[in-house]
Amino acid sequence: MKKSANIFFVLLFAGNAAAQFSTSLERDLAQDIQDYSLDNFSHIEAAFILSGANTRDSLDHYIGWYNRLLETIEGYHLDSYDRIASASKVFAYLHSSWLITYKEEATTLLDVVNEKRFNCVAGTILYNLICQDLGWPTEAFETPTHTYTIFPDFGSEITVENTSPVGFNIMNNLHDYSLYLLQFYPKNKAYQIGLDRIYAYENSKGRRINNTELLGLLAYNRAYFANRAHAYDEAYEFVRLAQQFNRDSRSNINFEINLYYRWGKQLFEQQNFHKAFEVFADAYLRYWENDDFAKNCRMAFKLAQRINWQKKDWRAFQQMTDEMLDLELMDDADFNNLHSYMVNWLNLYQNTRPREEFSAMASYWSDVFPEDSFLKSLK
Repeated sequence: MKKSANIFFVLLFAGNAAAQFSTSLERDLAQDIQDYSLDNFSHIEAAFILSGANTRDSLDHYIGWYNRLLETIEGYHLDSYDRIASASKVFAYLHSSWLITYKEEATTLLDVVNEKRFNCVAGTILYNLICQDLGWPTEAFETPTHTYTIFPDFGSEITVENTSPVGFNIMNNLHDYSLYLLQFYPKNKAYQIGLDRIYAYENSKGRRINNTELLGLLAYNRAYFANRAHAYDEAYEFVRLAQQFNRDSRSNINFEINLYYRWGKQLFEQQNFHKAFEVFADAYLRYWENDDFAKNCRMAFKLAQRINWQKKDWRAFQQMTDEMLDLELMDDADFNNLHSYMVNWLNLYQNTRPREEFSAMASYWSDVFPEDSFLKSLK
C-alpha cells in the first residue's frame, strides 16, 4: 500500500492557512509562523496583529504605544543587580497604570490599551514581553484553565500571577494562591479536586510554554469568539493558526474538539464533503484516539471521492487518496471500494487518454495495490 510522508500531509493543511485571512497582516503572519517560529515579525507585532490590529496604521499606532510604555518603565532606573525587585516594580507599575480591571473576556492587548481591561492571557503576554525587552527571559505556564508568568533564571524560579495586583512571586503563599485559583473553576469541579489541591492539579495538567507559544492563546481567543458567533469556518482558521504558535495548548483541547464536531457537522449538512474530509482528517491527526473523528473522516472521504469520480477530476481524486492512505484509516471495505474506482479510472484512461497518461495511471495504482492481479494483467 502506498505511503506518503506524514509531514507532507500536516503541511498540506497548514500551507493554506495564510490564504484564508481577510487582511494582509494576518496572512503575512500566518505565512511567517508556518515553520513554528517568527522571523519577519517581532513578538509584540504578532501580539497586536492577533489582538486585531489589522492595518499597518493601526499596528504602528499600537507599537508606538508599546514603545512609549517601555521607555517610561526604563526611565525608572531599574536596578540591574536586583532583577527580582526590578521585575516586581515593573509588575506593580503595569497594575497601577494599565492592568486595571480584570475581565475574563478582555482577551487581547487592544483591551488593555483602549480600556485598561485584561484577563490572564492579555496580562501575561504584556508582562512577559515587557520583561523580555528589558533583558529578563520569561516563560509562561499554561494549564487547562489558566496562564501565568515564570522567570526561569532568577536564581530561584519566580512565579507571577498576572490577574492580581498582589500576584508577584505568588508561590510565597501557596495555600492562598490555591484558594485564589478557585475562581477559575466551577464549584462542583473545585470540590471534586479538593480545595487544597487546586494548584497541584493545575500544574499536573499544564506545561511550560515559551512566548511564541503564549501568543497562540490570542489566536485561540479569536477562534473562541468566532465560534460563539457560529462562524465556524473563521474559528477553524484561527485554530489552525493558533496551532502553528502552540502545538499543544492545554487550555484549548475541549474547545478544539467541540469545534471540529460543529464545523464538520455543518460541512456535511452543506454537502461540502471535500472540506469536511479536511476538517476531520485534521481532527484525527490531533486526536487519533477519537473514534468519531476517524469514522467521520472515512465517510467524508467516501462521499468526496464519489463527487471526484462524477466530475472525472483525477487530480483531486489522487490527492485525496494519498492523504487517506497516509492516515492509515481505511478498512477492507474501504480498500475494496477504492479498488473498484481503480478499475474504473484505468478503463476510462485506457479508452480516452494518450498511452503515456494511461501508463502513468497504471503506475500510480501499482504502488497502491502492488499485488493486484488486474494490474498485472495490464502489463
